[in-house]
Amino acid sequence: MKFDHSGDKNETRAKGIKFIKSNGSLDETYEAYIKKPNHSTSRGDVILSAGALGSPQLLLLSGIGPKEQLKKFNIPPVHEMKQVGQGMQDNPCIAILVDSKPENRLPDPPQIAGITEDLKIIVEASILPLSINESRVNIAAKIAMPFSQGYLELNNTDPRLNPTVKFNYLENEIDMQECIKMTKLLNKIARSKSIAFFLGESQQSKLASTEFDLRKFCKKNVRTIYHYHGGCNAGTVVDKDYKVHGIKGLKVLDGSTFSESPGTNPMATLLMLGRYQGIKILQQRETESELNIKENT
Repeated sequence: MKFDHSGDKNETRAKGIKFIKSNGSLDETYEAYIKKPNHSTSRGDVILSAGALGSPQLLLLSGIGPKEQLKKFNIPPVHEMKQVGQGMQDNPCIAILVDSKPENRLPDPPQIAGITEDLKIIVEASILPLSINESRVNIAAKIAMPFSQGYLELNNTDPRLNPTVKFNYLENEIDMQECIKMTKLLNKIARSKSIAFFLGESQQSKLASTEFDLRKFCKKNVRTIYHYHGGCNAGTVVDKDYKVHGIKGLKVLDGSTFSESPGTNPMATLLMLGRYQGIKILQQRETESELNIKENT
């Protein structure tokens, strides 16, 4: 991002972006700057929407974040903000295969099978393709609104490469206890008559049963459900209007601003966030334009 540090109020303002072609080549770079709309006293905002991994990474690469990280990679500091990249979360997931061998079934997208434990555990099943003519039945469950938090840090200064991310799955004991409940539930489902009827065979699979074994199983088998959120949390990195604290003209609008996730696919929530903010921006521009016209007539 490009910033302007001039002004009577000694403010830092986002004024544009620097970008490369979609082919990923660094041979040529380009710049684009905000243009003031007609009949408006505002130049608008740069809107960052690169996702829960991309947005905090780009803020850090632009000089907004903990000074220790910026100094480590010789990034010119623009605004120190310790919370950039903090509060990273993902909904912990456990998945098991319930059939004893691959079969020739048509793949099927995940279907919600149930929500239990006061909306904390969400169960879904699907038929996963292994090859052109082989698939297996998968049952998975995920924990909604986890307590465990991690962080995101830079690995390098190349925006095309991934940062370092640690979610600290099940670090909080509450999450671990939910995972144990979730694993017991998956075990029960896998041995149910409904599953046996669907597969046409008796299910004899048995997961770990003791507290120690269940904890070990959870630690070993916990996986992502790709519902990353955090890193630019509302209240710490951005305000209630999603404006970055300490920087004028810069907003973040994506899952990185979420401090919790209900465990369901966040796509609908993200779409509504974008629509809500888009309408709000248009309304603000219209109001500013009307006021500007009145002042000049």
